[in-house]
Amino acid sequence: MTQSKNDAREQARRVATNRHITKSERENQRRRLVIITTIVAVAVALVSVVSGVLYDKVFVPAQTVATVGTVNLSREMYVREKRLSLAANMAQNLLLASFGGQFAERFQQQNPYLESQIAGSTYDEEPDGQIIAEWVQNESLRQAALAEYQLTASEGQSDQALVADYGMVFGETATPLAITATVAPTLTPGGPTATTEPEPTNAPPTATPDEAKAKDVASKIVDTIFANYTTALQTSGTKPVLTRDDFLNALHRQYERQALMEQIKVKLLPADTFQASTEPTGIDTSQIFVRVDLPANASDADKDALYAAQKSRADDIIAKLKSGTDFATLAQTESDDFTSRKNGGKMDSFDLTGKSVAGSQYDAAYVAAAVALKPDEVVAAPVRTEFGWHIIKLNGTTVPSVEEQLRNERSDAFETWFTALETKYPVSYATAPTATIVPAPTGEPVPLPTAPLGGYPTSTSTPVVVATTTATATAKP
Repeated sequence: MTQSKNDAREQARRVATNRHITKSERENQRRRLVIITTIVAVAVALVSVVSGVLYDKVFVPAQTVATVGTVNLSREMYVREKRLSLAANMAQNLLLASFGGQFAERFQQQNPYLESQIAGSTYDEEPDGQIIAEWVQNESLRQAALAEYQLTASEGQSDQALVADYGMVFGETATPLAITATVAPTLTPGGPTATTEPEPTNAPPTATPDEAKAKDVASKIVDTIFANYTTALQTSGTKPVLTRDDFLNALHRQYERQALMEQIKVKLLPADTFQASTEPTGIDTSQIFVRVDLPANASDADKDALYAAQKSRADDIIAKLKSGTDFATLAQTESDDFTSRKNGGKMDSFDLTGKSVAGSQYDAAYVAAAVALKPDEVVAAPVRTEFGWHIIKLNGTTVPSVEEQLRNERSDAFETWFTALETKYPVSYATAPTATIVPAPTGEPVPLPTAPLGGYPTSTSTPVVVATTTATATAKP
């Protein structure tokens, strides 16, 4: 009986102990669950942060924007290319701004845009097609030059090309120029006239220094460019975004390409194989024009009769010229071309195909008659065109120098060679560039507008011929 009570008490004690242990274990389990949950949440958050950082800093920058051959342009490289491109544009603007006046004002207007473009560059921005196109051209050129001609451009050659372009303004003797915003001058009544803004002048070229000397001069040029850049920003309270190295690297890249192009041009067309032409590229003429007005529905016979009626006047003009009358003076009084008569009959120059410097096409009969003349010679008979009769004088012709012809032929050869690179070094894009790339023209060229050989005055009023005291008539359109 006693044993039974003891057993019962022991059993009760065990139950109470077990109950206490179970409650404690449950509490411990809850604590462990909370800890585990917290750890998992922190781990998930950490993984998300790390993944985001890896995506933004590693995955996105490594994404391919464009490919030339086997070389890829990543987004990270694109941002660097964009920065260098904008730095090169800034350097060009600073060069122009150094002339002051409207150039400095233009720089001040464009500078905020360039600064915002540089400062706002990010890896995930929409790539600009123009920047991509520049990289594609540079990379295609680099690969082809190395593969086909084993050519590379040295930094020294880049420095030489840089000095040739910037040396006259930012060279050894140049000092930093304070560029400030300019405002168009206003004229005070009765005061002095506005000062004419200086235009950049093409100074005679100087000898290109050797590479060692060019490096030193190029360094000073970049120093001056950077000084002008920071000075210009100080006037507007803007913090500089570009560094000196940005300008240096941008200009080196630009002129390495230029130096490489020049080397390839020499390979494509060596000087000792070039045959210069003696044909003129510029034919300079003057004319005295006798207009023939034709009805819209005139028959060929009617046209011939109208031309015949005016030919006698043209023949009389030629007779006066043969008697010694000055061509320019006669053109001012007798020519029906009111556009050229005020200049003594002088016309726009044109080439052997009749293409004028103004971009129009001369009549074939006019061109043929002019080409057959000698300098200062006048046609023996008037020349008929759709406009009327022309008495033509050849003032002279222009034949480019051998150096100019070689330079032009090399440029043409390079353009042909470079255009063919696309088939040798295929270009692909991850996404279509945003900027519009104008395709090369295809098919037949658009005909040039016909040159107005019988020009009318810009005013609708009829020219009035006024007699002078010397009995020589002068026209006032």
